[in-house]
Amino acid sequence: MGLVKIAGYIGRSRQEVTEVEFLVDTGGFYTAISHQLREQLALPAGIWEQTQLADRSIVDVEVTLAHLRLNGREAAVQIEVMDVPVPLLGVNALETLGMKVNPVSGELEVVWPFDAPPSISTFLPPSP
Repeated sequence: MGLVKIAGYIGRSRQEVTEVEFLVDTGGFYTAISHQLREQLALPAGIWEQTQLADRSIVDVEVTLAHLRLNGREAAVQIEVMDVPVPLLGVNALETLGMKVNPVSGELEVVWPFDAPPSISTFLPPSP
């Protein structure tokens, strides 16, 4: 499949976003950005968690929220703030936006209509 890059917007809110180029990381759960980009975007303070990297090392990272817009779809997503050379787009963000990477073409595809995510269902009270 090779490297997949996509232009998108990330920021503190829907009105406060900056265009960035993401490297799609289908092996990573969270989207990751550098400390410098976090400061530039003025993202809210997050919580500190430990995460395991691909080399199996454990590092402390700050996890916060950011507004993400890709291909006309947008949502708040969890972001890891860590030492990365380029912004990495993780699977959690793709799933939140109802998208996936086509392994043949390397392009993002819509998996479900944005107004009806599979994780949201109508609450039905139990039958008496």
